[in-house]
Amino acid sequence: MSQPVMTPGMKARIAGRLLLLQARWDPARMQGSGFAFALDPWLEACWSSDPAALTAARKRHLEYFNTHPIAAWLAAGVVCRQEAAAAALTGASREAAIARLVSQKASLGASLAGLYDSFFWGALRPASALSGILAAQAAYRLGLPHAPAWAAATALLVYNVPAVAARVVGLTRGLAEGERAVVALTRLPVQPWIRGLRRAAVGGAVASFAAGAGVLGGGDRLTASLTFAAGLILAWRGVSPLAQVGFAGLGGMAAAGMRP
Repeated sequence: MSQPVMTPGMKARIAGRLLLLQARWDPARMQGSGFAFALDPWLEACWSSDPAALTAARKRHLEYFNTHPIAAWLAAGVVCRQEAAAAALTGASREAAIARLVSQKASLGASLAGLYDSFFWGALRPASALSGILAAQAAYRLGLPHAPAWAAATALLVYNVPAVAARVVGLTRGLAEGERAVVALTRLPVQPWIRGLRRAAVGGAVASFAAGAGVLGGGDRLTASLTFAAGLILAWRGVSPLAQVGFAGLGGMAAAGMRP
């Protein structure tokens, strides 16, 4: 049996469905249902000549699966490539390929989750929040209208441009290279990137404080200082909600003390 061809249209269908990955999230299967839904068009293309094998393929992807939502795109590319390879085999070779696919899928989700969590949620997200706050302060200083809108737009761009690129590249390379794409990912200097983004977040918080306490004056200091306190809370990872409330209260009291 020949392998099906991954057309641009098929890739677009899988990508569109991956955007809904967590729409059917549940505690038992986590992202399993959403991942199976994303892969289903490709499973149909791979196993269309064998209805029983198609049913089995759908069932195995409905099982537990969990990873970072962006990492799921790379995992989907790798799994799609493996499903096509398994469908082209017969007998014991097919069964061995399917068993290997199931095992690797589980380990792939767990291993990618830690890396993507650290980068996108632990480093890029707080950096994007600080960039939005700095944009709002700059807009306010320059007299531009709708400073909160500038903040939202900047934060969304800083986070989503790398996030969308990582999704597209992950799916494309996973389809083209399979497991080699995962190996190539591990060779990237991700940890230095994470440290750099975290330092940028701290620098952004300091810059926000400088803009609030040193540039703005009069009654504007209260607003600027509260903005800084909110930005610092957004940048702070690993702090419990109770501690965040405490930091917010301290920030408010400090800002009130600066009022002329």
